[in-house]
Amino acid sequence: MASSITLSAATRQNLLSLQDTANLLSTTQSRLSTGKKVNSALDNPTNFFTSQSLTARSSDLSNLLDGISNGVQTIQAANQGITSIQKLVDSAKSTANQALADKSATSSGQAATAATVFGSKSFQGLAGTLDGTQDFSSLSKDGSIDISLDGGKTSTTIRLDSSTLKTSATDLTKVTAAQVSSAINSQIANSTALKGKVSASVGSDGRISFSTTSAGATQQLKVSGAASSTIDIGFGKATNTTAASATAGTALAATVTLGRTNSDSASFTVNDGSKSVDIKLDQDTVYDTAGSTLGATATRANILSAINKQLSDAGSSVTASLDSGNKLVFTSQDLGPSAAVSVIDKGGDATIGLFTQTGFDLGTFTSGTVNAGAIRQADTALGATNNFDTGSAKFTISDGTTAAEIVLDTNSAIDTASPPTTLGAAATRADVVAAINIQLAAKGVNITASLDGGTNELIFTNGTAGASGVVDVSGIRGTIDIGFGATTSTSGTQTSGTGTAASGLSATGSDATDGSAKAVITGSKALTTVDLNTVGNNASFSIQLGSGQAKTITLNSTTVAPVNAAATTGAELVAAINKQFDADTGLSGQIKASLDVNNKLVISSTAGGSSQKITITPAQGTTQANNVDIGFGSQTSLINSVATNTATAITATGKDSTGSTNTTRESLAKQFNELLNQITQQAKDSSYNGVNLLYRTTDDASENTLRVTFNENGSSNIDIKGVKFDSDGLGLTSVTGGFQSDDEIKATLTAITSATNKLRSQSSTFGSNLSVVQNRQDFSKNLINILDTGSANLTNADLNEEAANSQALSTRNSLAISALSLANQAQQGILQLLR
Repeated sequence: MASSITLSAATRQNLLSLQDTANLLSTTQSRLSTGKKVNSALDNPTNFFTSQSLTARSSDLSNLLDGISNGVQTIQAANQGITSIQKLVDSAKSTANQALADKSATSSGQAATAATVFGSKSFQGLAGTLDGTQDFSSLSKDGSIDISLDGGKTSTTIRLDSSTLKTSATDLTKVTAAQVSSAINSQIANSTALKGKVSASVGSDGRISFSTTSAGATQQLKVSGAASSTIDIGFGKATNTTAASATAGTALAATVTLGRTNSDSASFTVNDGSKSVDIKLDQDTVYDTAGSTLGATATRANILSAINKQLSDAGSSVTASLDSGNKLVFTSQDLGPSAAVSVIDKGGDATIGLFTQTGFDLGTFTSGTVNAGAIRQADTALGATNNFDTGSAKFTISDGTTAAEIVLDTNSAIDTASPPTTLGAAATRADVVAAINIQLAAKGVNITASLDGGTNELIFTNGTAGASGVVDVSGIRGTIDIGFGATTSTSGTQTSGTGTAASGLSATGSDATDGSAKAVITGSKALTTVDLNTVGNNASFSIQLGSGQAKTITLNSTTVAPVNAAATTGAELVAAINKQFDADTGLSGQIKASLDVNNKLVISSTAGGSSQKITITPAQGTTQANNVDIGFGSQTSLINSVATNTATAITATGKDSTGSTNTTRESLAKQFNELLNQITQQAKDSSYNGVNLLYRTTDDASENTLRVTFNENGSSNIDIKGVKFDSDGLGLTSVTGGFQSDDEIKATLTAITSATNKLRSQSSTFGSNLSVVQNRQDFSKNLINILDTGSANLTNADLNEEAANSQALSTRNSLAISALSLANQAQQGILQLLR
């Protein structure tokens, strides 16, 4: 609706000018208050959205700066750790050099040592967990080991799984090295082969080690992961381990009819090698935790659940499942050759696949009368003769009050003589009836067995007359049919567990020495094989110990018994020589033969000292063509056509003691070992914000690899690979010989040099990584500044300009108001005239 008020043209023009000025003034004041000339997309869409994009990228890069900064600090922490570790390595090197330089009271002599085997790695390192524990919560998590004290000829298995560790560890998911060591020593104490001969311990470096309790060169020790092991505790673990299983012979039906009697139920025993569990399946069997029962018609799934419930409740390690052919499969949790599963049918005629029936028939039942008891008669004649040496028959019979299992096999008695006559390969019908009646009477069953005179069928008669009499036959088993059918009773296919034991680690003790040496003669030839089987061939020699009488050691086809008729091996030759040494009172226990690493024959005294002297002279015989040289020369000379032994004798003399054990070196060796422990601790402590570039629990490099991201979409980054710089990772191992030999010290110094090279190389790598990360850190900071400046330039207002505009607009606004007032004065004059 149009306004009824009429304004003059001048008034209207002044009003419009005033409104425009007010709008401009409002915009200017807004820019002054926000400092921006573009506050929304309405102000300038292009600048607004471009500025937002630049600001968003700047914000993303700012968020990444924290991660880049953490990366810088993590690398610096690792670099500082390397510096500290290098100082410890230098200290260890100084200690070893000090030991090498110390010659006070030193000699080649040393105390007798036990055979000691150290785990290849620390238990914590093998665990791969933050707390250094391992999970042994089931039989399949097995750290079992084999311990041998005879060089691997025989061994004793120490089982380490949930069944043996439960007494040492309260939480089987977090088992420590100390708890494993305790369990090992507990089993050693109960082993006749190991008790008092070997013990386990945990070193300061976390390794599990074993040592014989006795010292000397006769001590041998080998420790390896057993064939069932799936966890490495430092001595390897088995390969190709599988579980044992037993598979039923036939499929389990989709539904099975069950009742409450033996004839319509099933029972069997499952054994895992350590525990036997009797399984009973009838209509009252519970199959779940809610108490549900199988009922009269049990499904395949419910039967499986019922079996597993009974196995679990009894603490068995076996679980039941169905294979693709719906056969029951019983599988052990345990792995390896020691794993076992057996399933033995115990009776019950409900078929679940554990036995196969042939000609199954429970016969004809006739109720009793007032004058006669109830009877059950077989529908098939009993054979005239029955071979119970190769077969058997078993069934359960009940008189309604008492039930008994009747077993007919080669041990079943047919009379009461002492000893009784038993069923055999040709048992007659009368023998079978007698055997049944003896067992019925012995078990208190009010039933007697007899034969039908016409059909020769078995008849079972209740001894109590009356229509209520019972004669129930069930649980027919066995390969011999006595009139009720036969069965092929089987647990199906049994598969043994498999596994290949780890190669393990070995050690041999050493005898105490005082620096003296034995008398040793080493032959000049490698004895791969020796021909002593050709008629006449001879390798005999004479040997003299000190000034004693020379003894001839005869080596020919008579005294040496090779396994291979074609040739005699060096080992067989050594055995023949030692046999003759041991048989001679002057040589027994004082001298021995062996082969060195080059298969050369070695004859040595068992004692050391200058009094030990051995002289060997070839003495093969007078026929040169048959003389065999085994490294000591050959009797070859002829004088006046007579074979004369002119071969040069070989002599060796021992050496007296030259000193005693160096206690200073022993002390320095202990210091060295403690420095190695400190190196490991230093590596573990060189972490920043939960990331440790110098230590990891496994050999997997991804465990301590640090990724630093440089851009907002993650396409630009660097992976800083961590290392394992504990003593193990640096190749530094504890000293076991007490620095008593220069060779041991020199080998240690070589390892230290290698460790130093690793540290320097890694320090250089970290330095390069740090340079890259710091460069990207500076770049990101500068780029953020550029992005923020660019964004501000697109939207920020010029405050000086906006202030001048504000002042001008205020003046214009005042003038507009004055002009409007003048435009209204004419109308006000007319109003005055009307008054």
